[in-house]
Amino acid sequence: MPLALILNELLTNAARHGTKDSAKDRVRVGLIEHAGQFELHVEDDGAGFDLDAVRNTSSGLRLVLGLARQLRADFAVTRMPSRVSLRFAAERGA
Repeated sequence: MPLALILNELLTNAARHGTKDSAKDRVRVGLIEHAGQFELHVEDDGAGFDLDAVRNTSSGLRLVLGLARQLRADFAVTRMPSRVSLRFAAERGA
């Protein structure tokens, strides 16, 4: 459930803030697995954002950060490309 909520929030933000020209701008989503670690990322054609600048003002971002903590995930934001990534371990026996 946390991943579904995270993905919903990240896709909503990417569509709202990361695309200026819906005819050519794209939102890309990926989930890759390597050696028991997963990485979920959402990338768009926008300018991105400064995590420290919006950490305390965005309720959606606070939700994502809280859910990432539940997953014990590493959370990263990059610009150029605008990308949000979560890296977390696969649960065994689930």
